[in-house]
Amino acid sequence: MITLAQIKAARSLLSWTQDNLASAAGLSLPGINNLERGITSPRKETLLAIQTTMENAGIEFIDTTGVRLKTPDLSVQIIEGANWLEKYDEDIFSVLKTGADEILQFTCNNKLWMTYGSSTNHLYTEHRDKTHFKERILAPLDIEYITSPDSVYRTLPNHFFGKFDRQIYGDRVATILWDTRKIILIKSKSMANSEKLIFESLWETGKLFTPAHLARIEQWEGNKTKSK
Repeated sequence: MITLAQIKAARSLLSWTQDNLASAAGLSLPGINNLERGITSPRKETLLAIQTTMENAGIEFIDTTGVRLKTPDLSVQIIEGANWLEKYDEDIFSVLKTGADEILQFTCNNKLWMTYGSSTNHLYTEHRDKTHFKERILAPLDIEYITSPDSVYRTLPNHFFGKFDRQIYGDRVATILWDTRKIILIKSKSMANSEKLIFESLWETGKLFTPAHLARIEQWEGNKTKSK
């Protein structure tokens, strides 16, 4: 069985908080906290759940002393040029094909999609409405423009966001650099799983639009679907 030292080291390699580990393994946060502090003696079933969760996230346990990241199925692509967003959409469409698929997004300013992708946004919407893939979007509190149904948004304080967008779908993590019109597209299952855990933790603390806030928000007229 894995040791407490290995659990801590593996969590550090994954950049997971105790809360991330608890959520992923289906355990309680106090339970993980007490375990790592050595207050309680972990049950075999608990250690097995933690080990399985971390191995699925890309950790390899070495004997009873060490941990390391598995050699990832990793590739990095830079998408740029005149048709950068169109090329990016093609990758999204190749992954999101059914109603069981989902894209998660951290957005700094939804209007940037219209600034740079006004000629391609309808293709994304058409594919979404055809395949029924799901989307959830975390946005800053002061967001003034949205391009998707208001029901898929939750807001967080502005300090959670920078000047770029990040999207997670399938085994992909994409960082959209608006200032330089580039997208860093990383294909890595373990990285995507870690980013999804972070998103889920923040999603739980996010707030729905209030009626007053929603009344002030401009919505893209090309978005025909108003609820999921």
